[in-house]
Amino acid sequence: MVKIIGDVALVRPEEPGDAEEIVRRVLKRHPRLKAILRYWGVEGEYRRPRVEVLWGSAPESITYREYGVEFELDPASLMFCLGNKFERLRTAAMVRSWEVVVDMFAGVGQFSVPIAYHARPAKVYSIEINPEAYSFLVKNVERNRVSETVEPRLGDCRRLVEDLGQVADRVVMGYIHETLGFLSYALRALNEAGGTVHIHSLAVRGREVELEKEAISIAEELGYEARLLGRRVVKSYSPSRVHIVLDLFAARRR
Repeated sequence: MVKIIGDVALVRPEEPGDAEEIVRRVLKRHPRLKAILRYWGVEGEYRRPRVEVLWGSAPESITYREYGVEFELDPASLMFCLGNKFERLRTAAMVRSWEVVVDMFAGVGQFSVPIAYHARPAKVYSIEINPEAYSFLVKNVERNRVSETVEPRLGDCRRLVEDLGQVADRVVMGYIHETLGFLSYALRALNEAGGTVHIHSLAVRGREVELEKEAISIAEELGYEARLLGRRVVKSYSPSRVHIVLDLFAARRR
């Protein structure tokens, strides 16, 4: 699978052929590229991609556009999933103008900026732990003229969410690795009336219901009433796993 971000191509490990063959095939379709990178996924606390340069020289930054929004990022060192394109728009379409949104894993603004641009909510708190990603987040907020809505915050979402208190009508958890370990912090961010948490996670193909049950169980054990509003497969991640998103409504039990 080949994804194009600006003038850089990202090639998944399962793309057939050796490096020379892949480069030849990709350049035939996209002759104006500046670099072709093999993308091995993300790793570490800062969610940095592990990439291998197959051809060319990766630029320090590129500009990518979708649904009227522009993103600037460094494709070789920052995570940005093109497979989530529709999900970013879907999430933005669900947000209402009176809502306060907390984005716990903001990255370069891939959810925060479309939400602010399309939905114009009351506030978006956009939290990112990676200083490099945070710098692009700030740029993208300014680039898309949503600085009155989006408030970028640098640091660990677990600490910063607690600092915010119970402010959120909606929480976005756009990170797929061990996401349920952060669910308790997302729930604490919800206001007294409760709200919706969008939980992105990997699930074993065919066993997605188990993740739903686990999320609801965690919420109930913490004293919340929870119900599933919807579940969607965002994309295939591997032969055995899929990236899904759970839309979970939760409110503290009275």
